[in-house]
Amino acid sequence: MIAPAPRLGFAALHVPLYRWYFGTSWVSSAGDGMETVIRNLLVLQLAGDQAAFWLGMMVFAHWVPFTVFSLYGGTLADRYDVRKVQLVAQLLLFAAGLGVALITIGGLVTVWWIFGFLLLHGFAGAIGNPAQQTLVHSIVGRDRLLSAVSLNSTSRQLSQVIGPAIAGLVFVAFGPGWGLLVNALSFVPLLLLLAVIRLPRGEIRPPQAALDALREGIGFVRARPRLGALIGVEMLPVVFLGHTFHSLLPLFARDRLGMDALGYSFLLVASGVGALGAAVWLAYSRQRTDPLRIIVVAAGIEMAAILAFALVTSFALAVALMLAIGATAVIAQALANTTLQLSAPDRIRGRVMGAYSFGTQGMRVVNGPLLGGLAQAIGPVVAVAGSAALVLAALGGILVTLVRRDGGGASPDRKPR
Repeated sequence: MIAPAPRLGFAALHVPLYRWYFGTSWVSSAGDGMETVIRNLLVLQLAGDQAAFWLGMMVFAHWVPFTVFSLYGGTLADRYDVRKVQLVAQLLLFAAGLGVALITIGGLVTVWWIFGFLLLHGFAGAIGNPAQQTLVHSIVGRDRLLSAVSLNSTSRQLSQVIGPAIAGLVFVAFGPGWGLLVNALSFVPLLLLLAVIRLPRGEIRPPQAALDALREGIGFVRARPRLGALIGVEMLPVVFLGHTFHSLLPLFARDRLGMDALGYSFLLVASGVGALGAAVWLAYSRQRTDPLRIIVVAAGIEMAAILAFALVTSFALAVALMLAIGATAVIAQALANTTLQLSAPDRIRGRVMGAYSFGTQGMRVVNGPLLGGLAQAIGPVVAVAGSAALVLAALGGILVTLVRRDGGGASPDRKPR
């Protein structure tokens, strides 16, 4: 009888190179959290009565490149050295951050300048994300991948707490331009690390036309219904709720819960605490052998919590539901990301993650006009509750299909031959 493998706490941090990558990535992520707050405050100043329109346009500018270029970003990750692809992406992010900082300091900034630099920012993210995820796999290996993905989620959650706090102080003390410059400089540590690290050479692949490579990647996912189901489980909430649900939270805090801005901030903190707790738990846990049903159930619990949140009038209950929403979202995302990476062979992993990035990030341009329009037409309560109920029903159908198909439950993360 083979003894079980010892449990490793925060296994990815046992890899020295990953510790450096984790730290420098966190600095960059914290800068991104700063930039979001400062940019929104700057748009409010510049746009005046048109602020609501331009804030929506900034969301569109950031995410529409993911819709257009995510699949191609996966092709780049498979054709070229992922370290170099991510290095180029980070250089573009640095250029976008530095550009908007300099024109703001120089007094030349307009909403159109911010819009244009956000398009560049989104393009860099779209081509760099699949390479970034593949790079993490190369650094930590299969056994520590879930730990690394979960630690990355932990880093993002911490950055969304610390980054905005720093942004508020810098904005008040020094103005938006210098705060944006700090964000640009936050890319430097990761850029230096990517410039000097060296990873083992992967398999040398014969040249392949970009369009053929793209078709191969899409065909790989289409031929494996369980992988398609994973992307679908993540894509459904993105399309029907996405970030727009969080944008509507101030209305729920004021109109349903009778709270002011402080109450709204507590709702965001509750979601962040739940997400952070789930991310830490996943980073400390072992890889699960059959996570697909866990992912579907976690996403279902998240939708049920959003549905309940839309209907409740108790602030304490709303805070508890936001804890559950944050935790289950991270569980579903981290396990889906890990399962997809481990299910794909090395030669095609970037394109599989490009498809995942398209479904989970490229489709975010849809939820703004969809949920925002519904909320304007029929009210946020009915819009959010109805959207959550629709997604919950679809997830229930996916779960029933999986149970019927598997009978006993085949493992979705077994590496294909």
